[in-house]
Amino acid sequence: MATLNCEDQDYKTALRIVPGDAKLIQNQMWQRYSVHLFSGDREIKLGGKSSGALESDNCIFCRKPKDEIQDLIDKLKQVVDFDREKVLFEPAEPSFELSVSRSGVTGIKVEVWLDPGNAKTGIYRWDGVGIRFYTLQEHLISFLKELEDEFAC
Repeated sequence: MATLNCEDQDYKTALRIVPGDAKLIQNQMWQRYSVHLFSGDREIKLGGKSSGALESDNCIFCRKPKDEIQDLIDKLKQVVDFDREKVLFEPAEPSFELSVSRSGVTGIKVEVWLDPGNAKTGIYRWDGVGIRFYTLQEHLISFLKELEDEFAC
């Protein structure tokens, strides 16, 4: 489970992305996942089906021909290396949006918006729930390592 924790240790906020199974569909590789938002003692979860037709599951990443996770990792590494100020990530099958941007030398601002309407109904709208928090360089580096390990990048 790749987890990006906030800088505040007293009131923990975090983003977690959990990989699921993958399937080849018409020369394209798709992988299920779930995304979890934590704020204090509350959790919101989207996705994470473990069975059923992958074609009907909208919480999926494209892994081939374009690897969305590898693209996210590459862009976040550029933030870590100070080669990029901001990353805006939304998968091809939109169910969440992630924004990561530099805030000062060591601070990093994170915003995550879940789009449950997209994943549940297939109707694309901006209705959603989200969190925002600040994190540190070392937390982002740890998150990157976990993403690479969990998604075999």
